[in-house]
Amino acid sequence: MIHISTVTSKYQITIPLEIRQKEGIKVGDKVMFQYMDNGDIVIRPIRKKTARELGGYLHQTDTGYIPLGEVRRRTQEELGMRLEDKDGDHQ
Repeated sequence: MIHISTVTSKYQITIPLEIRQKEGIKVGDKVMFQYMDNGDIVIRPIRKKTARELGGYLHQTDTGYIPLGEVRRRTQEELGMRLEDKDGDHQ
């Protein structure tokens, strides 16, 4: 399935209805743009996780306090690794 969107003067695009419905994307949801080594650009919805899921990921008893910036960096890094593994682009 191929869909084409036009970039507006504010550099916005519309996600086609069929894709929004299939992926369950709603107003206010976030999507991730990832530039791949082969030049492809991958756009994926960021799935919301429950507080319990997030707590399990962030809780590390042996490290003590982790600054919020570090938590964000680790989360982005983990998301990137998961996307690469899904695409078979791990090296």
